[in-house]
Amino acid sequence: MRRASVAAAIALWLAAPAGAVIPAPAKIARAVAEMNAAAGRSAPLIFNVKLRVDGAAPSAEGELAVHPSGLARLELRNSWGGFVERHLLQSNSYQASRNGELLSDPHPFLPPVFLLQASSGEGLAAALTTFGVDGREVVLGKMGGHDCYVFGGRAIGPGEEQHPLPSLWVDITSLEPLRIVRQDGVEYRFGPTAAFGAIRVPSWIDVLAPDGLRARLEVTRATRAEAPAALFQPSWLTAKPAAPNAK
Repeated sequence: MRRASVAAAIALWLAAPAGAVIPAPAKIARAVAEMNAAAGRSAPLIFNVKLRVDGAAPSAEGELAVHPSGLARLELRNSWGGFVERHLLQSNSYQASRNGELLSDPHPFLPPVFLLQASSGEGLAAALTTFGVDGREVVLGKMGGHDCYVFGGRAIGPGEEQHPLPSLWVDITSLEPLRIVRQDGVEYRFGPTAAFGAIRVPSWIDVLAPDGLRARLEVTRATRAEAPAALFQPSWLTAKPAAPNAK
């Protein structure tokens, strides 16, 4: 009930005055940040996930830990293949390893979930800047049946889907995230939110890359986590497996 009340209040607050098309970007960013906090996402979190590639059965499972300061790490374990793959994201710096060996060209399985954790409009704007997204520009967009606010703008014309601009798409009504586009064209698309206790996060995250990669991270659990920023260091990529301890 509290989340529904917050959503209704924010929607009323964002309502554009007569003659206006879009509220000021800073106002939308503040509203998105308030929704992040109301959804219980503004603290360090850990997700249990399963990885599917090209719609096949799960090929790996593991944990995705995220920190609102702009950090994320993902450990994927494949039991039949006998490998452990780790991905680390520090703002816009992406690294990965397999069985302790660094990968030169890893699949972008790790989404910037910390963009869903910003608890202030200024924090969201700063996080968007690290991804090359111009948070000062917001336009309207359409994604499936959703009307969206699009931070960073969008391409217009026949090439829009083939060459999307770096951007964050949020649903106008719920203010929940729907899509993040990186500068290199990699897209992360978020499924409907699911409740894990007091925490609401996307039930799945699709990964779409220009090279044809199609993958999905299914979220099976989400909890607050003991995940200080010190755990998100490059040395973790080559260290023995150890995930943050969930509360």
